Amino acid sequence: MSKTDLMPTPRINPLGHMAESKDVIQVPAHMIPAFNVWKAFEEGKNRKFLINTWGGLGDQICSEPAIRYALKNFNKCEISLASRTPSIFSHLSFKETFDTREPENFPVWNDYLVFQTIVNPDYLIWQFASHMLTHCVDFPALCMWRATLPIADKEIILPDFEMTEQVRSALNEKEKTIVLHPGRHWPSKTFPESWWNSQIKAFQDRGFKICLIGAKVDENVGYADVDATGCIDLRDKLSIPEYVSILKNCAYLFSNDSSPIHAAAAGDAFIGFVASVKHPDYITHWRKGQWGYKTKSFELDGPWNHIDQNPVQKNEVKIEKLPDGLMEKLLPNPEDVAAFYAGLRG
Repeated sequence: MSKTDLMPTPRINPLGHMAESKDVIQVPAHMIPAFNVWKAFEEGKNRKFLINTWGGLGDQICSEPAIRYALKNFNKCEISLASRTPSIFSHLSFKETFDTREPENFPVWNDYLVFQTIVNPDYLIWQFASHMLTHCVDFPALCMWRATLPIADKEIILPDFEMTEQVRSALNEKEKTIVLHPGRHWPSKTFPESWWNSQIKAFQDRGFKICLIGAKVDENVGYADVDATGCIDLRDKLSIPEYVSILKNCAYLFSNDSSPIHAAAAGDAFIGFVASVKHPDYITHWRKGQWGYKTKSFELDGPWNHIDQNPVQKNEVKIEKLPDGLMEKLLPNPEDVAAFYAGLRG
């Protein structure tokens, strides 16, 4: 590939005339895949890939299929990993692995052709595809490989970590235990604590044990301050391997739209969740050769039924906060959710 291959072609407007200069915009070259490829050939690193996982834990878990696909199919390339959560990819074989939680473990980025599993909204790709309106496994594949994956390759696979005593004790009555994650994030993903407390009580009234999980990441991301009376409370107590282990080995999960539903997709649990921002089809997984295997979305309504999704709008549509009154309309009756789970148990 030569430099001339990357020269822009003349732009034609809809009437067939050459576009005026005012119709041309400039973007950072590193956001254009063709430029990065040309530079990689020029610098002799076109087969030396470095995958950098970014985003929340759920975003990184959802990148696993695209990473695994590359390792399987790009067999002429050396593929390395840079990640703040390298343990969730420990079942995969990389040329090198860099744990970026420690600055001394940072790779020399310029030695590689770097692929980001997800990028922030300032990047050019967001002008063509939105993380909110793309399936959670497809978006990392689009960011890195400019393609979606074959259906059979979309399944999330995570390591089989040895169960610690803490996890084993929490699941000692597996068929009676529901792992529950009352996640807190944007207001549109954060359900009232009173509703979560009602849901916990409804499960307990049906004879279920509740195992609470979650971790406070920062002031905006964590878990609702629910009443943990009578619950196994493992919030802020699980390592990443324990987190994966409990979700892969539990029988039942109930959560909002958050990382546990993606981690549990690597196991055999029944996954129940309430989608409040993304359409449930965007966060439901291909598992065990089926779409939505042992998965149910319990919301009664969603913003996708109330917000104009026309891509041509004067102002950007904000999803961090739901329209007034919608939260109350989408949350299911806790008794109905508990009754459904009780029916699964038999």
